Amino acid sequence: MSPPATVVAGDYWPTDGWRTAPPRDHGIDPTALAMVEDQVAKGSYLHVRSILIVRGGYLVYEHYWHGLDQADGHDVRSVTKSVIGALVGIAVAEGKIKSLDQTVGELLPAQLPKDADPRFAGVTVKQLLTMTSGLAGDDRSLGGDTCVEDAMSKSSDWVRHILSRRLVWEPGTQWAYSNASSHLLSAIVANVSGQSTLEFARAKLFNPIGIRTDGAFEPVLSDRIDAATVDAYQRASVAWPVDPQGYHYGAAGLRLPARDLAKFGYLYLNGGRWDDNQLIPAAYVAAATSPKGSSPNLDNGYGWHWWVDTDSEHRSFLARGYGGQFIYVVPDLDLVTVITTDPEKGSNPIKLITQTIVPAVTN
Repeated sequence: MSPPATVVAGDYWPTDGWRTAPPRDHGIDPTALAMVEDQVAKGSYLHVRSILIVRGGYLVYEHYWHGLDQADGHDVRSVTKSVIGALVGIAVAEGKIKSLDQTVGELLPAQLPKDADPRFAGVTVKQLLTMTSGLAGDDRSLGGDTCVEDAMSKSSDWVRHILSRRLVWEPGTQWAYSNASSHLLSAIVANVSGQSTLEFARAKLFNPIGIRTDGAFEPVLSDRIDAATVDAYQRASVAWPVDPQGYHYGAAGLRLPARDLAKFGYLYLNGGRWDDNQLIPAAYVAAATSPKGSSPNLDNGYGWHWWVDTDSEHRSFLARGYGGQFIYVVPDLDLVTVITTDPEKGSNPIKLITQTIVPAVTN
């Protein structure tokens, strides 16, 4: 597959901050955008917390609700998975992961129990990325048992707990959305880099694009988190929880300001390039944002820890988190949209993007 065309603003990169511009100056109808605020204000999307639109490399729309502003962090839930996917691509490019065909048996040998399902040792990085590892998914209708939220969170060793489970399908044969797969990838990134997942991300991804994570809150996850820890997490601008062994949770929990989420989307819009640096291989980004399989329960395609919208007029891909967290990228429109929502309310504002924001692009 050919790498995506590079799309850049031409006169700057937003490493040190976004430049702003009126939407009309970048081919977006401001009257249509006024409908966005109207829909939120009238209660259709009452729990939306922020909406940001980047076009042509400029921040052309930015609005916050519920007393928040650009300094506030957002719990992005499974958008975290797309960050993990990026880190895997960087690790492959640096030779820390030899290839996407490397196996769990090679990369997590110390954690793999002696009595593990014998098929588990042969599960590949690519199968974890594509959610085809054979692990039970988080959807009970597809053999799921919500092991991450339930049994794993009660375990004293999350990675070993995952690796001790029986596979419910032959690896590579069935798609099933699995938080556990993403957490294994986080452990793999940490093991091969010799750093925590956050330290590796800070050096290779976050710092180069201007996402500042020094002083990030890193609470230890368990089934008995106290109220003070929850409150500290909800107030943090940047946070990423860890499991009892110190592995950052690969499936969810990352907390970042909305402007930083837009930078991550902009990096993928530009095929993994930032300024003069190819941070993630362009071919990896192209593959990650293309559908790699389908399943009866999928409305759209799934790549390598990115969703792919195959129904829209324009090719698009998105990082998506529970409760209405989105980084939505439309390459041929040079468009990145970020929406964050109160994740506890469980709303889905995707139609704000597909039916209002995307049609607002006039040229």
